[in-house]
Parts: sequence; structure tokens; C-alpha cells
Amino acid sequence: MIEIKSLTASVTEYLRNQIIAGSFPAGQRLNETELAARLDVSRPPLREAFRVLEHEHLIVSIPRKGTYVSTISVDDLENLYTIREMLECYAITLLAADKVREVPAMKSALSLAESLPIPNNQDPEEILHYLEVFARFHLTLMEATGNPWMIHFYNSISSHLARYQYLYLNVPGSRQGSLAEHERFVTLLTTGSYEQAGKQMAKHIRTAFARTREKMVKEGIGQQPQQDPHKG
Repeated sequence: MIEIKSLTASVTEYLRNQIIAGSFPAGQRLNETELAARLDVSRPPLREAFRVLEHEHLIVSIPRKGTYVSTISVDDLENLYTIREMLECYAITLLAADKVREVPAMKSALSLAESLPIPNNQDPEEILHYLEVFARFHLTLMEATGNPWMIHFYNSISSHLARYQYLYLNVPGSRQGSLAEHERFVTLLTTGSYEQAGKQMAKHIRTAFARTREKMVKEGIGQQPQQDPHKG
């Protein structure tokens, strides 16, 4: 049985992690009755979890057909990373305008990432925890701008973005390389080298995009026919 946080939050977190890690693959139908029995919960918290996850673009609910895990694709990856680069690089522009050099929460996230062991590729929970720490690093960049709409929008795409970041973290060498790129960014920001910090962030995001795309193409992820919930 799921431990209570609140119950709805626990169910939501469980389903979110299963989708991000690919345990519930793209296009899979989520059977409400089976999930309620598996998690030993009633329908109301499960339905509320579905509502939250649909808002996060992780699932789609089709009237008279059911609820499905949303699809992923190389095109979606490109669109998402284009928006991500725009947001994060503009955040640096805002920090430069306010002459912000120190973001303590970002340094804390980086310090925590440095203390973590490289997760086992066969252990989704380790990878998810590692991903959460790195995602926190980028969210602190948004929060440092003080712009509530940027923060809100970034949060709205973060769960769907995490599905691709999870794939990236399974690319050999990606974690070590990503850590070094984060360290370089913090150094540039701290010294007030805003233009170079922006270029570094753009390079980091484009590298992650390219390596994730390569993995998806090589392994046929998001290219093989996925069940389209809008058909059939």
C-alpha cells in the first residue's frame, strides 16, 4: 500500500515516477480499476492524480476511451528543448540586468549533486533521485529571476521534460559531463560573466538535446508505432 503523504500526493508521485522512468510506456492505457487495486486506494484520489498528471502533460484522458500515457517523439523533444533554452537563457539575461551573481539554492543543488554516487543504470529509483537533484539546479535558476510566470511555465513543463532527461542520464558519460557543465556555469555566473554563462547554458542544453535525440533514434524510442489514444 502507498504510504500517506497526503494519499493523493503519494499516488500522483508514484504514477509520475513510473511514467518518467518508462515503467508505464508512452501510449499505455491506465486502467483505473487495476491501479486502484494495485495501490490499495479508492477511485477519488486516483482520479485527482490523473487530473494533476494531465495538467503536467504526462497523460491524456479521452472521453469514452480512457486515460493513456502521453506519447514522446523526437519532434516533441526538439520543441521542448527549444522552449527550455529560451527560458533558461532569458533567465540569465534577467539576472544580468539585476547584477545577480550569487544563487545559494543553485550552489546547494550542485553541492548535493557532487556528493551523490553515480546511480546504477538498472535502478530507476537511483536515477530518479539523481534527476530530481539536477532538475532542482535548473529550477533554482528560474526562481532566482523572481518572475512568477516564468517559474510557473517552467514548472508546467518540468515533469514532461523529465522523461527526456531520464533518457539522457542513461547515456554513458552524461552524468559526469553534465556535472562539469553545471560547475562551469556557476563559476561564470559568480564572476559576472553573464554572456559566457548564457552561452554555457545554451551549449549544455543543446548537448543534452543532441545526445538524447541520438539515443532515441538509435533505440527507436518515440519512432516505433505507439498506441494513439485518439484512434481505435
